[in-house]
Amino acid sequence: MGKEMAPKKVREVQEKVREVQGEIREFAKRLRQKVYAQGYPDWGTLFSEIEQLGVQIGDAVCQEFVAQAVEEQAVAEAASGREERCPSCGGPLEARDPEPHPLLTRRGEIAWEEPQAYCARCRKAFFPSVAESGPSG
Repeated sequence: MGKEMAPKKVREVQEKVREVQGEIREFAKRLRQKVYAQGYPDWGTLFSEIEQLGVQIGDAVCQEFVAQAVEEQAVAEAASGREERCPSCGGPLEARDPEPHPLLTRRGEIAWEEPQAYCARCRKAFFPSVAESGPSG
């Protein structure tokens, strides 16, 4: 599902989470008030039931966060105007419609439209997220 992050990156991620902790707390409060009629579970509700609901909500939030992030990343890359060259022949690449590509995350599958480009000379499609071997330089 992905490579392990370097310790420095782990610390950077932890810092980002600390920076948004207040927003997370408020968001959790709004969600809790939506899922429980009086804003909290009835007395006698098992802890495991409360936890399971929290886990499922957390997984859904994570999936949406990742889906939005990779979608915006692809949109920004497509809008960058960078001229891509074919990794095989060095010729120009033509932008093509994105290809549907499900991604399996630690929290479930998300749908992603993977950008692609086409080399008319090689008659091959290329996906920027996949490293291709080709001439260096």
